[in-house]
Amino acid sequence: MEAFDTNVVIRLIVRDDEEQCRRAELAFRGAVAVGGAWLASVVLVEVSWVLRVAYKFDRATIAAALERLVATAGVHVEDAATTQLALASFEKGSADFADYFIVESARRSDALPLHTFDERLSRTSGAKLIG
Repeated sequence: MEAFDTNVVIRLIVRDDEEQCRRAELAFRGAVAVGGAWLASVVLVEVSWVLRVAYKFDRATIAAALERLVATAGVHVEDAATTQLALASFEKGSADFADYFIVESARRSDALPLHTFDERLSRTSGAKLIG
């Protein structure tokens, strides 16, 4: 298995630089062919942030891109179960993907509630607004 960082994944999703996209696709396909492409959880969190902030993608587009990515044959995610839970919450909620990943990580570690100042996140089961 071979790992990929955020900027390579962004090229695969956004396709805004033809040469980098071509090189990213070659490396990604090559990795899948020889055992798989591995993505760290932090890469997924960064990808969601970059798509929202730098590319102004809406929530549905970000969720769809992340879902396609993690469902791609040969792609292995560092924490697939937490990723799926966070994606499901992200699709329905109003907080950022990173926030949902944090609360789902806390839930899986039996470390709830997650204390937060984020009012949007505080509406999520397991999160508690510090007031």
